[in-house]
Amino acid sequence: MSASSASRGSAALPEGLKNASGKGFNRKPTVYVLDSTALIAGQTDFSRKEFVTTPSVILEVMHDESVKNVVEVAVESGQLEVSSPSEESIKEVEELAASTGDMARLSRTDLDVLALALEKSRAGLEVVVISDDYSVQNLARHMAIRTVGMIHPGIRKRITWITYCPVCRAEYGVSNLSVCAKCGAELKRRPAK
Repeated sequence: MSASSASRGSAALPEGLKNASGKGFNRKPTVYVLDSTALIAGQTDFSRKEFVTTPSVILEVMHDESVKNVVEVAVESGQLEVSSPSEESIKEVEELAASTGDMARLSRTDLDVLALALEKSRAGLEVVVISDDYSVQNLARHMAIRTVGMIHPGIRKRITWITYCPVCRAEYGVSNLSVCAKCGAELKRRPAK
């Protein structure tokens, strides 16, 4: 084996370049998936990181002229990628949202953002969703995707919600019902124990 091939393949790495397992760092590229709040807050420095969002997010923020100008420049300069997730990914996110009790709190735009994050994660990228929406953060956590809030701190743990009646105490588990079948009262939700 030549000296050059030894230095490429099996040479020992200096201690500072090893991770906890003793192997060299092999970091995945990081992509930041932005929801509307990330763009509206106006604190995103597009020159420093890899950013992506969905067409539905762009449509939500284009009514604000100052945000519109920043977004247009970022898209035109290639600093912000706009990409649509597949219907299959959206369906998968919807199914997960139904199983955690978050579906009623998520908009179509939220589902698009989460589906795009899921696709980027499956493409081998390290994904961080930038959102202040706690339901978005919760579902991202259920998908093992990191989240960061822009204005509010992020959630601390994953939650599965159950639906219950505050009047007659009937419990419906994870459900999208909004009215109690027994007494007709408006249902509420709480974290499952």
